[in-house]
Amino acid sequence: MTRLVHRLIPLALAVASLTALVLPTHGVAAPIDDKRAQAAQLEGQINANAQKLGALNEQINDTQVELDTANQAIADADAQVAAAKARTSELRKIVAQRAAHLYMGSGSEGVDTLDTTSASDLASRQTYTAAAEQRDHQAVYQLKRAQEDLAIRKADAEQARLTASAKKDQLDASRAELKAGNDKLQSMKSGIDSEIAALVQQAENERIAREKAAADAARAAQAPAPRAVVSSGGSGSIGGTPPPTSGRVSAVMAYAYAQLGKPYCYAGAGPDCFDCSGLTMMAWAQAGVSMPHGSNAQLSMFPRVSMSDLQVGDLVYWPDHVGIYVGGGSVLHAPHTGTVVQITQIWSGVIGANRPS
Repeated sequence: MTRLVHRLIPLALAVASLTALVLPTHGVAAPIDDKRAQAAQLEGQINANAQKLGALNEQINDTQVELDTANQAIADADAQVAAAKARTSELRKIVAQRAAHLYMGSGSEGVDTLDTTSASDLASRQTYTAAAEQRDHQAVYQLKRAQEDLAIRKADAEQARLTASAKKDQLDASRAELKAGNDKLQSMKSGIDSEIAALVQQAENERIAREKAAADAARAAQAPAPRAVVSSGGSGSIGGTPPPTSGRVSAVMAYAYAQLGKPYCYAGAGPDCFDCSGLTMMAWAQAGVSMPHGSNAQLSMFPRVSMSDLQVGDLVYWPDHVGIYVGGGSVLHAPHTGTVVQITQIWSGVIGANRPS
């Protein structure tokens, strides 16, 4: 739980910083460049917080895996306890029946009527019966001990469930707080974008007014060449074809490339949107490999590989993030809210890589 608190502190500080954001105020005639600088500042904060949200989403996914594991352990313990109780009850009945049979049989014949052979036979049967009864009692004792052990296991699992549930509640609350702050930033940016659009339109109107008197030919000669529009949505590529592979990896890469351009969404596992571990989980499912929906859980369950030995299809990890290696030092991944599934160069901060099998 201490580790969780340490991970949440930077997020709480990030949320607190949202309310402290103060932008310079300008009149309607403020230069467009100033407004664009404000918009860029907000865009940077929105993207940074979107990455934090993505990390929180993965922590929630991993905590859900812990919660599911604890619930399954509790269910298994309950089933085993029920079976042990039923077996204990059955053995106790057998012990009671054997004791009753021995008691009733002991008086069925008079001592005077027994010869040496029958007396010896009776002694042997009684000795065998006593030994069997002792074994039955020992089995009952062992089953009782097993029930006690199962009760301890169930108590441990219930404690694990409580811990995971509390952790998930904290993460959900932090995610909601951070998302609310990011929504506020997005609203502020939308307002500035509207101001920029109005200023651009005003500048355009003034230009038209200045040039209205000029001849059409002169305006055509002086018109600037069209400029390409550069998107601010990120530098990742969303096109291309899968690299040549063989075997099961071909199915993985074909599926992953088919998702390029689809939006990121919290806890998404397709078909319309994905988060990072949902994308890797579904891609490798095409090759018959099952994995949990959580980047940290995926990192811990497969053989590690060094970055120098990466092969197409391997998984590359950052703190609370994962992508699929596609060759050429690049990964295919779902970055964070506001982005789409894309291919980008591997960046710094990698914490490991593994090969699903």
